[in-house]
Amino acid sequence: MTSLRASFVLVASVLAATATAPAAPKPTPTVPLDQLKGGEKLAALIARVSENQKTVTTLQAGFEQRKSSRLLAEPSLARGRFYFQAPDTVRWEYDTPRVMTVLVKDGVVTTYRPAEKRAERVEIGRVQRRIFRFVGAAQPLDQLKRYFSFTFRDPGAAGNYQLVLTPTAHMIKKRLKSVEISIDRASLMPVEVAYTEADGDTTAYLFIDIATNRPIEAGQFALDLPTDVEVVSLRVGSSE
Repeated sequence: MTSLRASFVLVASVLAATATAPAAPKPTPTVPLDQLKGGEKLAALIARVSENQKTVTTLQAGFEQRKSSRLLAEPSLARGRFYFQAPDTVRWEYDTPRVMTVLVKDGVVTTYRPAEKRAERVEIGRVQRRIFRFVGAAQPLDQLKRYFSFTFRDPGAAGNYQLVLTPTAHMIKKRLKSVEISIDRASLMPVEVAYTEADGDTTAYLFIDIATNRPIEAGQFALDLPTDVEVVSLRVGSSE
């Protein structure tokens, strides 16, 4: 749980600061993005992506998670499935390299490792629950503008739109160096989110086969633990 909890604390602190950020002004939605330039194009992209995200009631996708750290001899790679239900219920189902489930529901993050017969529960606040929405590309972009500066890159028809978010608030700079978001040109949905911590460690999530607003079985957001599983309660920021 150590690295997962550290990532949770990092991004949760960012989202706690951005919860009341104002929405970006909406440019005329009928103008194709490729006909706009500079700041006008960036503003239009953020507004349209944010509007798309706000219509999402459910989201499911496959994901790849890559982590690079000075403590790792080489980057680690994990794969699995991601499920989201508005407003803030999330399930990460890791298939490789080790089976693991991370469920965020009703203000509690439960991490279950079947091979270890161990589950860890962390109680979180309403705002902090948004970490997994953010990482899962379901947090509207316009809510991040107040505390980040945006750099826009458009490779043209050959690639996705690229946004680099650099923190402008001191409290965020201490923990986070940058966030990079790749946005699909056709769907205008984020398909990759990568964040670099202040110490240089990076975590990147690539989402594939994204499906939005399709029914998800209620059981997908339930986690019935076997009776022989050890359940440990932790606090965010504790030393355990």
